[in-house]
Amino acid sequence: MAFAHPVGTTNSMDFFFFLFSCRFFFFKQKTAYEIMPSLVGSEMCIRDSSISAAELKLRYAPNEKFFQTQWNRFPVSLDAPVFTLSHTIAGKGALGSDYTYNHTEAGIQKRFWFSAFGYTDVILKAGKVWDKVPFPLLIMPNANLSYTIQPESYSLMNAMEFMNDEYFSWDVTYFLNGWLFNRVPLLKKLKWREIVSCRGLYGHLSDKNNPALSDGLFAFPIENTQTMGKTPYVEAGVGIENIFKVLRLDYIWRLTYRDSPGIDRSGLRISLHMTF
Repeated sequence: MAFAHPVGTTNSMDFFFFLFSCRFFFFKQKTAYEIMPSLVGSEMCIRDSSISAAELKLRYAPNEKFFQTQWNRFPVSLDAPVFTLSHTIAGKGALGSDYTYNHTEAGIQKRFWFSAFGYTDVILKAGKVWDKVPFPLLIMPNANLSYTIQPESYSLMNAMEFMNDEYFSWDVTYFLNGWLFNRVPLLKKLKWREIVSCRGLYGHLSDKNNPALSDGLFAFPIENTQTMGKTPYVEAGVGIENIFKVLRLDYIWRLTYRDSPGIDRSGLRISLHMTF
């Protein structure tokens, strides 16, 4: 069991449609012995570990329209493509860091309009950890353990179900804007709007970061943690928004890894989502 205490500072500057940010942080992992002595000797115990790292991030959104305050910038729409590139670096022995760590991520986000047929939001991301590191520094997919709809997360995935050191993910949501429901008189009066979504992730864990194949690594703390094969993790859903003007309901199906222990194969999710 791990207890993390991140501390850091962030600085950023922007120039037209470019945003450059630099973040320095210190991340300490306390041992289970300090917090819970009853766990000493169990496979879940790990020793102290610390990492001091710097993250450099570049964001480019050509022709983006935004609202600027004194300290923050808020996009007015998602029509402009948004490109992001980041790299996190740490050196073993530098500022108390126990590991050499290099993590690169790239992403693109874009909204596509289909006239009267609605629009689609597409988010694509990819990342890689380049060094041999313990599991807290690997790439863990964002598992959504609540019953709310969260962007860029997986509603039917368990926490720490998969471990990767490289990945490619997609998040595609099609908002039909009533294209189907407006053909049904009662549903047209309710002004409900249809949604179709698909999220997925293809990941890989190299042998050097697999504790079953490489020495000197912490064992995965959860028994059911697994590595991905050639099959990506995929969820698909259908939903309705604009219920009472503020509610959105989605029903999600897990399409792959359906035989994994302790998982839900489908489920209902809800969120507040105001549309105009």
